[in-house]
Amino acid sequence: MEVEEVEKVEAPPILCGIPQAAALLGRGERFVYEAIATGKIIGLKSDRRALVLVSSLHDYVATLHRAKIKPLTKRRRIA
Repeated sequence: MEVEEVEKVEAPPILCGIPQAAALLGRGERFVYEAIATGKIIGLKSDRRALVLVSSLHDYVATLHRAKIKPLTKRRRIA
């Protein structure tokens, strides 16, 4: 009996854990839980584990506005 080789497929993740979602967003875990609670991102349960739908992170980021930051003024040098 021959064993057929299975081709390995590289694909981006569909779900990630809370710590990974926080790291991807550059925010804390508390923010991720709050964003799930308010519907900003989608959280799912797998057994007892809370997971985040990665595409919902992308959707959330797409709703953010550009930051408007004033340029720093030149400081006078004191001789």
